[in-house]
Amino acid sequence: LFEVTCTLPLEKDLRVALYDYDLLSKDEKIGETVIDLENRFLSGYGARCGLPQTYCLSGPNQWRDQLRPSQLLHLFSQQHNYKAPIYKSDRIIFREREYTLAELEDGKPPNPHLGPVEERLALLALRNQGLVPEHVETRRLYSPLQPDIEQGKLQMWVDLFPKSLGHPGPPFNVTPRKAKRFYLRCIIWNARDVILDDLSITGEKMSDIYVKGWLVGHEENKQKTDVHYRSMGGEGNFNWRFIFPFDYLPAEQMCHVARK
Repeated sequence: LFEVTCTLPLEKDLRVALYDYDLLSKDEKIGETVIDLENRFLSGYGARCGLPQTYCLSGPNQWRDQLRPSQLLHLFSQQHNYKAPIYKSDRIIFREREYTLAELEDGKPPNPHLGPVEERLALLALRNQGLVPEHVETRRLYSPLQPDIEQGKLQMWVDLFPKSLGHPGPPFNVTPRKAKRFYLRCIIWNARDVILDDLSITGEKMSDIYVKGWLVGHEENKQKTDVHYRSMGGEGNFNWRFIFPFDYLPAEQMCHVARK
């Protein structure tokens, strides 16, 4: 997260460059992208700070803009000469359309971080006016040495906060989530219909059976049962338990595998 101060329109171009770090020699610029801050600030689509899906007073998605949704909606109606929104207990009427509380709460679990109903309805109306939503930009990188050849892409976003409107909300926490430790228990009980590949001393088909298991990405932690010797009928009897520790990210529904 970077926070910088600028004066528009004197300092309107934001340059973000990506470098190749080198311990011994000079770092080499891979590419850069240029963002016109004045164009975003003067945009009629609210590009200064994208609209989130919810209005939260706390939690990980706390409101960042300096103005509340009701203030933004009032300003939007003035800029476009629309009638001011009409607020009721569970609905809002704006531009001859009605936005109800039922649209916000339809089938969704309760969220303790949500703000007042009036602000949430104002945000719902704003999100239906074609304004810029909260999103992550994917910007192309170009090098001055080869200006016509793309050098890769950078994912980022920029929020603009005029000092005249006071302090903005807290910055979004971009710290990666920490994986939680889980243990997978696998019980090996019986095996049957195992192919008999060996021959006993008496010439009968047989197999010595054991079971091996591991998690993909954790092949170094392979585990196996004891051996059921001389199975004549393709059956093996075990009473064995595998325990596989792993790190899991519930939000992404993915296992986390650390490599050095």
